Amino acid sequence: MFALNDLQQDTLLEIFNIGVGKAAAALSKMTSEEILLSVPTLAFLEWHEAVQRLPCEGKIICGISQRFEGPFTTEAVLMFPADKTVEFIRFILRVDSSFGQLTEMEQEGLCEIGNIVLNACMAPIADIFSAQFRATMPEFRIGTSEHVLSFDVAQTNRVIMLMLVKLQMEKREIEGYLAFLSVLPDMQRLSANIDRFISELPK
Repeated sequence: MFALNDLQQDTLLEIFNIGVGKAAAALSKMTSEEILLSVPTLAFLEWHEAVQRLPCEGKIICGISQRFEGPFTTEAVLMFPADKTVEFIRFILRVDSSFGQLTEMEQEGLCEIGNIVLNACMAPIADIFSAQFRATMPEFRIGTSEHVLSFDVAQTNRVIMLMLVKLQMEKREIEGYLAFLSVLPDMQRLSANIDRFISELPK
């Protein structure tokens, strides 16, 4: 099974820590609340194991997904439990409604928020690798974790690199997650870029 060595993993976590911090800052600016972050976790898993790693596994969740292609390719997903998603977007949009489902306008708002947050995360990572990422349009998904973290069928039997970070709006008791998923050969390209980055660090 492919895996990064300890130095590569530590370096990758530090790089993503910078990106996730920028994402949290963007979200904090939108909500006017402090966003608490967990320490990122990194694992190399088969598809079914990756899905089961999510704390909200088996529940209905809402996610905004974007694919980033550049020095490596990753599927980035910002997600919240479905019931908290409604509260979250209506708080940001300042909408007062008792309607239990997301409206089309609210789904579009979530896509825009996801686009801002996910790009805020990936931008400093691109700078660190001296490269650029091309991003797809944000896609709104609702369903189980299997659906929200959907990959091509051909990839579901392959080893997946999963990086997971918990986001928390403490005052409103809203928890969300950032997930980043990559498969071979993307992990091999990532490994090469990490090695290049390490080699260029001052001795």
